[in-house]
Amino acid sequence: MPGFHRTVREMSVLQRERGVMLDPGRGQFTDYKGEALTGKLQWGLVLFPQASPLEKLRKQGALEGSEMIQLAAILHTDPDQLKKEWNQESIPHFWTAGTHQPVHLNAAQVEHLRSLHLQGAGIYPMMTRYLQGHTGMQWMGYLAEQPESSKVLTGHEDEVKQPFAMKSGAAGLERTLEPLLRGIGPTLVSRMVSGGGEIIPNIQPHVIAPTNSHYPLRVETTVDAELQRGLEELTQESGLQEGAIVVLDAANADVRAMISRPFYQPQHVDPKESAWGNRAVQGAVPGSIFKIVTAAAALEYHAVSNGEEFHCGGEYGRYGLSCWKEHGHGDLNLEQGFAESCNIVFAETARRLSMEQLENTADRLGLARPIGWEGKQMAGIPVLRHFDHEDHGRVRTEAVSSADEGAKIQTAIGQRDVLVTPLQAANLIVTLLHDGKVSAPRLVKRIRYADGGTMLEMPLHDSPSASGQIAPATAHKLLSWMNKVVREGTGKSLQRARWHVAGKSGTAQVQKHGEKRNNQWFIGYGPVEQPKYAVAVLVQNVSPDSQHQATALFRKVMDYLAESS
Repeated sequence: MPGFHRTVREMSVLQRERGVMLDPGRGQFTDYKGEALTGKLQWGLVLFPQASPLEKLRKQGALEGSEMIQLAAILHTDPDQLKKEWNQESIPHFWTAGTHQPVHLNAAQVEHLRSLHLQGAGIYPMMTRYLQGHTGMQWMGYLAEQPESSKVLTGHEDEVKQPFAMKSGAAGLERTLEPLLRGIGPTLVSRMVSGGGEIIPNIQPHVIAPTNSHYPLRVETTVDAELQRGLEELTQESGLQEGAIVVLDAANADVRAMISRPFYQPQHVDPKESAWGNRAVQGAVPGSIFKIVTAAAALEYHAVSNGEEFHCGGEYGRYGLSCWKEHGHGDLNLEQGFAESCNIVFAETARRLSMEQLENTADRLGLARPIGWEGKQMAGIPVLRHFDHEDHGRVRTEAVSSADEGAKIQTAIGQRDVLVTPLQAANLIVTLLHDGKVSAPRLVKRIRYADGGTMLEMPLHDSPSASGQIAPATAHKLLSWMNKVVREGTGKSLQRARWHVAGKSGTAQVQKHGEKRNNQWFIGYGPVEQPKYAVAVLVQNVSPDSQHQATALFRKVMDYLAESS
């Protein structure tokens, strides 16, 4: 008996399984209507390499020379390229045509390949994760390979190492939801090979797959896929190079669309490159949209009397400050100064406020702090966040003294050290529409099991400031002032929009590679009579001489939303 045991042991060493992954078993994303955002089954050709050259395969009758030529023709390649790729690795792999990405076969190719009855290759469904090429959905993120080999149970007593690298979330929701998304194991197609690496022909390929009906999970996002695609195309047509658009549901601050430019390719991200990023949650100098905060502080702290007028002659005379209108606006009150975005009016207003009052008001409005939805100790994750790498934003740096009047005035007009994210800016509008109550925007509504049951609900919640909120009367007044921006002020061009809209423009002076550039903003809502969406548009690093592209783009976004409603 000992001799027999040794023979079985030797056979177990000589025989191995070699497999290729068809589906990593990772959870998928949908939009809020259930439309798939990831995960599509497509056909691919799995090549099972031989230890000997392809000629030996022909001699074995697995693939005649004429059949190889036919196969190459079906795959739109030449026989030499096919032969090279077939045996360039000692492990099974999808046909890639030298691109390092599996080639998706069309229906005609599948039909023709099946007619060849191949022995050293097979047609199998594979899960393609990302459905888009270049996209502005940086909020979804991307995957990166883990170099360690995965171990997968094959039904034998021992675990067999499979020669493929599993991928895990490296950014976006892919990263923040990684513990939930990773699933319980991949689906493989495997064949037995001898100790010499040759396929054992009388043992057919078999599929190894997890049997738990709960997995993979399905993440239901709040995004409207149709709006997301349409607005991505709109940014392309508008020539937006750098910037972001955030569209929130005015009723609850759910993200309906979030676009970041430049686009990225989720299937081709190099984690070593630093260019990747979601500009919708990155801080940018806000310029005059921050005057909403300064105006709110003036109203909350009664810094300006009703009807009080200021004089704008174009130059302030201190701190290098001037108004955008060369010869000034003349006499105007705070409401008119808001509509005209007059720097002089806001400089004089800022003098009556303290830096702490500006900071306190910004905090009450959901600025200078992370604002996105998060849950603590959910589904075994210490902190579950919806917005990966979300910037805090800021009002000032610690190095700036609250007694520095010049810094305070620059801060009040959204310059100096102020940073606001487009997500915060859009949410600021929702806050005003809700009487000053700050909501926490969501990107995910719930997570479901594969069989349809709910695993985890992510309920709406607020993001209150420790110092309370602004008064409803202040919120109402600011909304009416934003209406005046469009009726009489810097947003007059929006009077031709399909919806009656309201908002606030902003232009911030920045530098890029030592050159003077501008950030342009427009944030607002529509329709005014029954607000449906709050929108923030940021156009970054444009020439100081260019027209206000953000206002024009805001109108296009609102017109698209109106047409889609």
